Amino acid sequence: MKKFLLLLCLFASTVIATPAQNFVDTFDANSLGWTECAFESNKGSAVIDKGVMTIKSKGENKAAGAILTAMSGVSTKVGENTFFETHCYAPLDVKKPFEVIAHVKIDKLANDRVCGFVFNYKDGGNFYCFNFNDEMVNFTRYEDNRVVGNIMQGVKWADKKKLDQEWKLKSDGDVLSFYVDGMEILKVKYMPLDFSGIGFYTFGKQTLVVEDMTFTQN
Repeated sequence: MKKFLLLLCLFASTVIATPAQNFVDTFDANSLGWTECAFESNKGSAVIDKGVMTIKSKGENKAAGAILTAMSGVSTKVGENTFFETHCYAPLDVKKPFEVIAHVKIDKLANDRVCGFVFNYKDGGNFYCFNFNDEMVNFTRYEDNRVVGNIMQGVKWADKKKLDQEWKLKSDGDVLSFYVDGMEILKVKYMPLDFSGIGFYTFGKQTLVVEDMTFTQN
């Protein structure tokens, strides 16, 4: 009996001490199957080369009003926006707590340029998105190519000229939080996650270089 209890305690301590599972994508190869493409429909490109992933959106419509429309989700269909996205299917169980951290470099933090994370991605018409420019941060839900929910708020940046950034998406099961350089810029509650698709989003004449990503299952 004593041996059984001892073994049980050892097993319990092993379970408690088990570290979080990490996967790091350094883009030395496309091991996660990221969508790559040259310029398509005049919207943008996503290419993995020399250990980074470079995402560019063309930004045909540079008007600030169009940018705010894209951020607010006013457009009725995904296809009407000129955003560009790339994605993979992450090695995560999104039903459980997790974190995704990306080290990126943006072309410019400006009113007419938007960038951010795509996640809970099922396909091109069904996904969630955190995105921001130099004034606003936004969370949008798309279902069947239509906007079904949107949250927007202002954001004050400590240094608008800082182009190297750390982005973090965190889910604790009830709350989704989005951080830039350690600053929480938006969080939303009670948004169920069903799909492991995750990626990046750009709108306007924006270039986003992703150096690495770390997926952590907590």
